[in-house]
Amino acid sequence: NFWANSPFVLPKNEILAESEFAAPTITKLIPIPFSTSGAYVAYNVNPVADQFQRAFQTSTISNRLYSFFNKRWFFDQVLNDFLVRSFLRFGYEVSFEALDKGAIEILGPYGISYTFRRLAERISQLQSGFVEGRPTRPVRRAGISRPYYHYAFAM
Repeated sequence: NFWANSPFVLPKNEILAESEFAAPTITKLIPIPFSTSGAYVAYNVNPVADQFQRAFQTSTISNRLYSFFNKRWFFDQVLNDFLVRSFLRFGYEVSFEALDKGAIEILGPYGISYTFRRLAERISQLQSGFVEGRPTRPVRRAGISRPYYHYAFAM
């Protein structure tokens, strides 16, 4: 008989997932009285609950209470107006406009072209325009002498 000992697990091979095999029989039978008593209570409370429901439906106070809790209280409108819109506005202004759009424009085409344009202007200020020879006099600004550079040197 091949399948006779298939659910058997030796104690040395037992793991926590299979610990129900090692539990005593009384522990395994505990759910039976609880489920039986629960079914008994449900069967006996049902007629009482039906009478309570009829009394609740016909009472004036209960109708007012039911209609009060059944109406829309506009919680979603309040949440959308005060919380969600402010979070969406914050997300648009900070993360999109400042971080994404700003960083992409600064590091992207506008920033690179602006950087190269400024670099070209500074380099062109150093050039004298002469193809050969030294200029006759250096440029003096605020008492600092800055020599000219030739095209051949700048290239």
